[in-house]
Amino acid sequence: MRSVILASMRTYARRYVAAFVAVLIATGFIVAINTLSAAAREGANETVGKQYLGADVAATDATGPRQYGELRTRALADPDVTAAAVNWRGWAEATLSRGSQMVSLGSVATDRHLRWQETRSGRLPTADAEIAISSSWARRHHVRLGDSLSIDAGTKPRAFTVTGIVDDQDGPLRSVLYVPERVFPGLGDIGAPVDEVFAVSGDPSAVASRLDRATSGVKVATADAYERTLRLQATNGIDVFQKLILVFAAISLFVGALVIANTFTILLAQRARDLALLRCVGAVRAQVARSVVVEGLVIGAVGAAAGVVLGYLIALGGKAAIGHWSPSTPMGGASLTMGSVLLPVLLGIAVTVAASYVPARRAGAQSPLAALQPQEAVQVRTRAGTLRLVTATGFLLAGAAGLLVGLQSVLVAGLIGGMLSFIGVLLLTPVLVPVAIRLVGPLARRAGVPGRLAHGNSMRNPRRTAATSAALLIGVTLITAVVVGSASISHKVNTSLDENHPIDLIAASAKGALPQGIGAKLAAVDGVKQAVQLPGVEARVGDQKMTILGVDNATRALVRGNVLRHLGPHDIMISGDTGTEASGETVAVKAGGTVRKLSVRYAAGIGDAAIVSRATLDAMGVATAPRAVWVRAADGADAGAVASDVASIAKESNLDLSGGLSERADILKLLAIVLAITVGFLAIAVLIALIGVSNTLSLSVLERVRENSLLRAMGLERSGLRAMLAIEALLMAGVSAVLGIGLGTLYAWFGVKTLSDGVFDSAPDLSVPWVQVGAIFLVAVGAGLVACVLPARQAARIAPAAGLVAD
Repeated sequence: MRSVILASMRTYARRYVAAFVAVLIATGFIVAINTLSAAAREGANETVGKQYLGADVAATDATGPRQYGELRTRALADPDVTAAAVNWRGWAEATLSRGSQMVSLGSVATDRHLRWQETRSGRLPTADAEIAISSSWARRHHVRLGDSLSIDAGTKPRAFTVTGIVDDQDGPLRSVLYVPERVFPGLGDIGAPVDEVFAVSGDPSAVASRLDRATSGVKVATADAYERTLRLQATNGIDVFQKLILVFAAISLFVGALVIANTFTILLAQRARDLALLRCVGAVRAQVARSVVVEGLVIGAVGAAAGVVLGYLIALGGKAAIGHWSPSTPMGGASLTMGSVLLPVLLGIAVTVAASYVPARRAGAQSPLAALQPQEAVQVRTRAGTLRLVTATGFLLAGAAGLLVGLQSVLVAGLIGGMLSFIGVLLLTPVLVPVAIRLVGPLARRAGVPGRLAHGNSMRNPRRTAATSAALLIGVTLITAVVVGSASISHKVNTSLDENHPIDLIAASAKGALPQGIGAKLAAVDGVKQAVQLPGVEARVGDQKMTILGVDNATRALVRGNVLRHLGPHDIMISGDTGTEASGETVAVKAGGTVRKLSVRYAAGIGDAAIVSRATLDAMGVATAPRAVWVRAADGADAGAVASDVASIAKESNLDLSGGLSERADILKLLAIVLAITVGFLAIAVLIALIGVSNTLSLSVLERVRENSLLRAMGLERSGLRAMLAIEALLMAGVSAVLGIGLGTLYAWFGVKTLSDGVFDSAPDLSVPWVQVGAIFLVAVGAGLVACVLPARQAARIAPAAGLVAD
């Protein structure tokens, strides 16, 4: 059989290319996703890990510097503790090139083993009058080594000399300026300790346990445990990257298996006559099966090995693209591990062998003469068709149960349920796809003879039509699920931010009117889109004295979301948690000699003042004066720089500053990281879908050389043959695209409900981006049409006489 195997692989090398490409792409898909996911998680871990690189134990929740100092004394008495440092962070007014700026201020550990800042030039500060500055701010304000800058700390400014320019860092300890740790306590109340860290020579767990028992009111844990807590805090207690890796790794395994199996099913269906001929000349069933298994093993091994290389190259390209389009996204190194290589290789080999063995066993189970006859399609009323329906129903029911369990925050159950239900759908495609094609038959028949022939070909062999459509169905379902799921989560995040942080920045006067021209100053800040002054008056709301501000249409346009949409002339809006406080109660509002009964509405993120419409404020008949300025940052502006510039102006004018700009920017940055990774996965999914549909449509066309030649012999012209194949491809691609979009949307709903548990108070509603979904449909239909162009041209070039005797 060895000679037969080698001869077969030489003879059908062109057909094996399709199977090889399927293994190559599927394996590369898995490797690329795992590598990119690992790089994303490594980047997120490094963001926090860099700042605690030398720490083995960390202490938090102390009441203040004194308690941290007592813990430091007690810790250094432990023989296993070799170094200790308190990480400080605060805000101070610094004099830079653009005048006074409110900037964040951090500390540099006294012990060099616990210093985490990396200098780009110069050195870290060690003396009391030395300071370091982040590279972005040094570049922005033209600060160089040796320059002097001052910090307003308490009664008088303190001068510092810049000794180092450090790399910008994300994470909880990031700051603009850094002073020695011992300097911080003498700067007044501009900062506070974040935590205290220790380097130890023994077992960190044992040291943490001893210090935790010896100190009351302070939480002591290993640095690894503390870093894990910080990472989870950055994602609302949910390890987003762990879920991302799990979901896409499982999807990649599943999609890869389906594409390989589908391609091999079509390939070996074409070889049914060859396998039957081997039986006729004396080969037994086991020999036929072994020959096919060996062929699959060779193709799987070579394709999987090449897929590892391809996947790694795609991951490198994806990492470079993310770095270019989203430079703020932290990404680790793209490296391959033994597990990340062995898993896809073993999968590629196993799936290829399994996919090749099943058709071979089916051919061997028939008598040689029967196998040489044309195969009939599986019909519902046959035993095979009934078995297929029963099996598909079982998979659908099991999958539905898994999806429902997944809604209870059981991610693994949801993944398994989605896979089982999708297998059930694929088993039903010989029934679903022909029914759908039958419905659009009248449109196809309007194209004349080619349209009628194309429609008849699609209906005549449901198994072949379903197998050809399956590749595109897989790709469209996956792409739609990713697009709709991402849009739903993005919409929910932005809606939640609009509800909780509707106003970017609020500069308000604690007493009296605003200084003259303050609104124009804030509007002129680089990165500010709009700044509006609000008139107000001191009033008594119920039994509480507060400022009341009046909003007009310009102010409503500045506010994000719909917080002020329903504020009517008889309403007053007060800051509060909308989830716990019910609106609708009536309160007496007294301003001057006027008393009005207004209906209370609660909203988050509007500041300490009460809000009424401008018409309501004017109707009170009291003198008003500008009491606050609401600021909205431009989309894409540097939130830190805008907040710092506005804070500097507010402090000069003795105004209180509040608003959710910084928190909003941090959350949107995290969302951008997740979406950037998802876009990379989506690009790979598009590639595998296009390759899959191209392979299967090409094989389907090549399978019917005799049929096409017979049509040519009966008078069908070349243009008519090409039109017939194009219409047939459009029918299958269009039906697959519609089914895939519907399934993808359904899976996106289940996925969003499952993945968002614990992240949001309420699960996101399904948000369908119709423009993108429409683009998916057009690309899918176009892919089907393009995939048949080359095979159709080749089929049209074959002379009818030559095609009728082709093997």
